[in-house]
Amino acid sequence: MSPTRRIVIMAEGHFEWHYGKTATGIIRYSQDPVVAVIDSTHAGQDAAQALGGDLGRGIPVVQDIHEALRYQPTTLIIGVAPIGGDLPRAWRAQLLTAIEAGLEIISGLHYFIADDPELRAAAERRGVTIWDVRRPPDKKVVAAYKPHRPGSHTVLTVGSDCATGKMTVAIELDRAARARGLNSAFFATGQTGIMIAGRGLPVDRIISDFIAGMVEEMTLELAAQHDWVFVEGQGSINHPGYSPVTLGLLHGSLPDAMIFCHQAGATTIEGYPHCPLPPLPRLIQMNEEVVNWLHRQHNSKVVGISLITRGLSLQQAEEAIRRTEDETGLPTTDVLRFGPEKLLTALLQHFGAATS
Repeated sequence: MSPTRRIVIMAEGHFEWHYGKTATGIIRYSQDPVVAVIDSTHAGQDAAQALGGDLGRGIPVVQDIHEALRYQPTTLIIGVAPIGGDLPRAWRAQLLTAIEAGLEIISGLHYFIADDPELRAAAERRGVTIWDVRRPPDKKVVAAYKPHRPGSHTVLTVGSDCATGKMTVAIELDRAARARGLNSAFFATGQTGIMIAGRGLPVDRIISDFIAGMVEEMTLELAAQHDWVFVEGQGSINHPGYSPVTLGLLHGSLPDAMIFCHQAGATTIEGYPHCPLPPLPRLIQMNEEVVNWLHRQHNSKVVGISLITRGLSLQQAEEAIRRTEDETGLPTTDVLRFGPEKLLTALLQHFGAATS
């Protein structure tokens, strides 16, 4: 994203950790300043108070776009990910006001703002840019099953459910790798990651026949330039609604290793109370099996686990990590609470690379 942007995030009624994960991701990782968040249910607080933590301290949460304009934003980002991805009807007037004020619009919804006749016409009159992040490239690519460049390492984040931190872990590992002087890249595959990285593939909008092929194409491109490629995972192979996109990512990226992401204490798929989660060792085995149906070396492994321990005390988080390590035999951490170094070290050891 351009360093000239001043961002206001639209998160009306959803400025929280789950459905507001785009908002929290932008606040945490964007190189551009977030000057305000719109959510009337938390107006008058700052973002940290609304989220119940430290993230977003000093960023005001405001009533509406009119109040947000006082902070001189240049860009409005839609910062929620509702089921179905439609544009809430009540937001239309606020978007029109933002466009009239000259704000660039960035949206990760499945509903394309630029295809809306009223919003598109308003943007054209004002000379405003609309970026629908989920609009897929206009191309069709079927997987060719090509090998990655020898010496490169592709790492995919997988998980037990949606919203288990797969993007966060991939970004944190990429940053940690580059801090160690490694030649590393982050491959964004979802709307928030693309907003942060400025490029990527919106895999949940690509026709199913072409998911694996387009992921393969970009993985090969990145692996040709970088020794480490950290691919952002989506959904989960055991998810009743979103497993197809997960399968496309597994077979398209054909990772040499995986990091498994899980919400500590979760026992069912979120929103599906009658869909219990298998034990973690079985979930890990499932992902390894699916990759190794096609992986040429047949040795792709999950080499570490990242837990979300938000809401747990420090002692409870450490106990959850110990239990997970005992259950799986794999190094485990919470990358936001304790950093990604344990996982990066596990990856380096797995590939026989130096850990200094």
